[in-house]
Amino acid sequence: MGLRYLLIGAAIWVALLIIRHLWSRHQTQPHPPRQVKSLEGVQCAHCGLHLPREEALQAGNHFFCSQEHHDAYHPEG
Repeated sequence: MGLRYLLIGAAIWVALLIIRHLWSRHQTQPHPPRQVKSLEGVQCAHCGLHLPREEALQAGNHFFCSQEHHDAYHPEG
């Protein structure tokens, strides 16, 4: 009868070890890398400020950091 309890206890202990191993492996899996946008930089033709291309105003081959600098560089329009 004592051997029976010993075998049941050993089976439970092994099951707990397996569950613990699987749980820790699940918790430590690396997250997929985040997609990072490429930040191509441009320079304002009026003041020389560097800023991301996505945030700049473009007029022809020139980039500007604001509408005011665009207007100051191109006063006609």
